[in-house]
Amino acid sequence: MMKEYHNTSRTHLSKRAYKWVLLSFLLVGALPSFAQENPPVPIEVKVRTARFLNFGKFTLGTAGGNVIVAPNSLRTQIGEIYLLNIGPTVSSAMYEVTANPGTIITISHPDSFMLLGSSGDQILLDNLTYSVPKTFITTAPSTSINEIEIGGTLHIGNISGNGAGSYSGTIAITFIQQ
Repeated sequence: MMKEYHNTSRTHLSKRAYKWVLLSFLLVGALPSFAQENPPVPIEVKVRTARFLNFGKFTLGTAGGNVIVAPNSLRTQIGEIYLLNIGPTVSSAMYEVTANPGTIITISHPDSFMLLGSSGDQILLDNLTYSVPKTFITTAPSTSINEIEIGGTLHIGNISGNGAGSYSGTIAITFIQQ
């Protein structure tokens, strides 16, 4: 005698799975879906130097000290430094950044810079500070500019280490679009 086997549970399971798949497609199709839209094209960031960092004129005593220019161009001193209100206007550096609104930009640069004086001496510039966070999101329309101001701290040694004169140097600031 020959027995015939028929697996009814397997057929029943397949029908159940089929119903769940069909129900899932119906539910997904009926629900609204959301996704992040593509960024506006072209994705382009332009940076222009609008103003240079200038610590103005000052003189020092025997011990030296620091001169600090904040991003809002406010100048202060620490130590035996005497700020003078003559000569060029004290200012923070200003960069004009043009980008699509919502662009994430990170400011990058070395930790410090050396400025060379007309006497051959050097002054350390570090602790750069910004009017925006180091990583920021542009908010101005792409036809407008985002003004980024950058200040810093000069470390001036004693009078025998930093002779009188004009000090200058190049500061490399990179704006990285993410």
